[in-house]
Amino acid sequence: MILNLPLRAPHNLGRSILRRGRPSVAWLAVCLMGSSWAAAEPAPVAIPMTAEHWTANGDAVFESHLGTESAVVRKGILVANGVAFQDGTIEFDVDPFELGAGVGFRRKDPSTFECVYLRPNPMKPGASDGIQYTPQLGGALLWDLFPRYQSAAPLRLKQWNHMRLVISGQRMDVYINGAQNPTLHVGRLEGDLSSGELLLQGPAAFSNLVVSPGRVDKLEPEAEKDPTWDDAGLVRHWQISSLQELPGANAPTVQDLPPVSGNWKPLEAERGGLVNVSREYGLPLKRPNRALVWLKTTVKSDGERVVHTSVGWAREIWVFVNGQAVYADKNLYTLASARKAPDGRCSLENGSFALPLRAGENEVVVALANNFYGWGLIWRINDLTGIELPKW
Repeated sequence: MILNLPLRAPHNLGRSILRRGRPSVAWLAVCLMGSSWAAAEPAPVAIPMTAEHWTANGDAVFESHLGTESAVVRKGILVANGVAFQDGTIEFDVDPFELGAGVGFRRKDPSTFECVYLRPNPMKPGASDGIQYTPQLGGALLWDLFPRYQSAAPLRLKQWNHMRLVISGQRMDVYINGAQNPTLHVGRLEGDLSSGELLLQGPAAFSNLVVSPGRVDKLEPEAEKDPTWDDAGLVRHWQISSLQELPGANAPTVQDLPPVSGNWKPLEAERGGLVNVSREYGLPLKRPNRALVWLKTTVKSDGERVVHTSVGWAREIWVFVNGQAVYADKNLYTLASARKAPDGRCSLENGSFALPLRAGENEVVVALANNFYGWGLIWRINDLTGIELPKW
């Protein structure tokens, strides 16, 4: 992490740091990158809640809140000036006003960063989604593709809550209000960058922000093992088409499938078998316009049979086998009657259907449409007897 402007040591570090005088840019660069000839653990650095240290994108003011010098973000974000964060500890106090208050890190631009945010709910204080993590990719916040990254949070309403994020490589632990064990554990950060800017996201008030570069509390940097890595039933190898627009309430038909000579390219499933269209295309059209992509793969069978499959998707899906429509459904968060468990997010709990196969090769084609947040597919064949999936 590099901070290219003079900051201040946290008040609780005492005069041992302050008496060194105003830190130079070179000194901060050494401390915050954790150079081998610097101290083993660089000194924590406070980023004051004053206008010269932040760039606002939205409605934000710097004023006293609950008796503390604060940044009050009613809407939008604040980006810390001159900060590039990689690994370490970020801690601060936050009074979340509504859903969405939180912190972002490793930010490249407004469309790309890692995000941890709070969901205060006075009616459900112990709700299982009190804190969530998601990456923002291609302008889309992918909360609906990663339902596993959430937990209950001991939030205090209309009071300060202390948050501490420990970030090491591809892992993160988040502690709230002095918890001894992580309130939220992330075994694999899903973003594309290893370093970037630091931001605060409203609606909330923030104070006492301190960054401790390199302090990772023995948290290993390598991603945890994918628990589905040996699940042979997950269909992981696909080809994806170029983008199309799906007008109005139209539904695609197999006649709309791009030709074999079209712009197809390979797309491999990620952890959990997720075919992440958002990582490829983001959210390409302005809402409410629907974007459409096609995914295709080949399933071999040693004879004619019908097999049971489970499927997760966001937001609309149409499945064709050997040119015949076999399944169509919606998973719309904004429409309760079309919101699949769990809570409109992409999961194998979303649905299931029977897959008719003939002997030999079977072309499976999936059309996906989206105009909300993330979009993607998880597909599993539950019985592989006599079945061969593609291996690339």
